[in-house]
This record gives sequence, structure tokens and C-alpha cells, in this order.
Amino acid sequence: MKLLAMLLALGFERLFSPHRDSANRREIWAFLQKLVPSATFWQAAAMPPLLVIVPALLVLLLQREIHGDLFKLPFQALLLFLCLGPRDLADDVQKLRAARAAGDSETVTRLTGTLQMGPEPDADHRSLLGALFIQSHERLFGTLWWFLAAGPAGAVLYRLASRLPVLITDADSPAARSAALLHAVLAWLPVRLTSVLYGLAGSMDDAVTAWNHLRQSAHPDWKRQTWTVLATVASAALDWEDSAGPVVASSLDAALGEVLRMQQRALLILLALAALFTAGIWIA
Repeated sequence: MKLLAMLLALGFERLFSPHRDSANRREIWAFLQKLVPSATFWQAAAMPPLLVIVPALLVLLLQREIHGDLFKLPFQALLLFLCLGPRDLADDVQKLRAARAAGDSETVTRLTGTLQMGPEPDADHRSLLGALFIQSHERLFGTLWWFLAAGPAGAVLYRLASRLPVLITDADSPAARSAALLHAVLAWLPVRLTSVLYGLAGSMDDAVTAWNHLRQSAHPDWKRQTWTVLATVASAALDWEDSAGPVVASSLDAALGEVLRMQQRALLILLALAALFTAGIWIA
């Protein structure tokens, strides 16, 4: 059931991705703030857990009331589709490559800023390629892992947790710190599983070497360390032509294309694992 729901949701996501706008989440956020006009609530540390856990519980209760695969499958596929994105990473990367080819520096700057939004690794491991792998996890793999673990409720849980830190503008408020902590807790294991997927999709030897090197380094901030693992391990696994040195401007387009190909291979590996898990259940 989950595998079929994933395939349907991914198909719809590819079909409708160009028409989805990340600005919609800002409009929803503004509507919620008008609905509950209390500045104290929106700055409180308890706000993020409430906005994440309560909807996930409601989805869980609703799913339990749905009987029959004929109704469960579209319900799961629809919720998973809504939790992916807002756009497929390939859409933004292809627009970035086209803007670079056309010399459109304004669009390049805007898209680069968009792709680098969200959680960041430590200062020594920030790069555009690392940001792309993080975006890949946030737009796709993180939600899929939680869907496999807990169904639609898990997808809703991670979707909301991953978006709240971006929506809260006051980075010093208790709500912002609480949202960042909740996101980091829910992302800790999925990020490492996604790193393994990228290792399998690229150069596993280089990925393992990079991971071992990180384990030997001291990182006091475990939240940033989580994203450092993904950015570093996935970038190390990147297998593209002329990879004997650092990525430079002339070879960036080739690296961007390989990032997308690695994402496709990693997704196929995840779907194969889901198929094996589903087959195991049926055999049992």
C-alpha cells in the first residue's frame, strides 16, 4: 500500500511541480497568525510542537477511520503529494543551469539563494552542491522516510517540522529555537539514511572515507553536524567527470547535472528497498 501511494504521489509531484509555488506557505502562515492573533503564542516555545504534532495526530485518527484499500490508497497518496516539494529539485536546478547559460545573473542569484535556504551545516562545509543535497532531503527524502515509518501522519509530521524554522522570522525567539530543535530531532536519523542512499548512488568508498573523517572531528553543535554529514558525505559520493580537483565555474553545470542523476538513483534505491519491505510483509 505504501509503495503504491509513494509511486502515485511521486508521479503527481513530477506532473504538478512546475505549478507549485513556495510562496503559498507564507500565505498560509499569515492566515494562521490572523486566525490566532496572539503574539505571545507565536513566540512561545510550545508553539512549534503544537503546530506539528496536533495535525499529525489528526491525520492519524482520520486514517484509522478509513476502511478499505480503495479509500486508503488515494488518501495516503494525496497527503504524501501535499507534503512533497513545494517543487521538485530538478525544476529549480534546471532553471539555474539555464540562467547560467543565458548569463542572467539576477536569476542565478535568486535561485542560488532559494536553493541555499533552510538548515545549514557548519561554516567549513557550506557549498552550493552541499545545499542541493540538503534541499533534496528536505523536499523529498525526509518526507519519504517518515512516510515509510509512520504513514501519512509521519509525512505531515516531518513536512511541518521542516518548514516551521523557515517561516519563523524572529530567529532569536523561543519559538524559533524550539522549531529548530524539533526539526533537528526528527531529521537526525533520516538525514543519515539519506546519506547512505547517496553513498550507494555514487562513490561509496569516498562517502565512507568522508564520513569517517567527520566522526574523528569534534563538532559541539549536533544540529549543524547533522546537516554537515549529509552535505559532506553526499558531495564526496558525487561521481562526475573531471572530478580530480575542486568544482570550478566551468565544471559546475556538469556537477549540477550529476546531482540530479544521483537523486534519481538514490530514489530508485529507496523505492527498491520499500518494495523489498512490502514483499517481505506479504511473504510473512
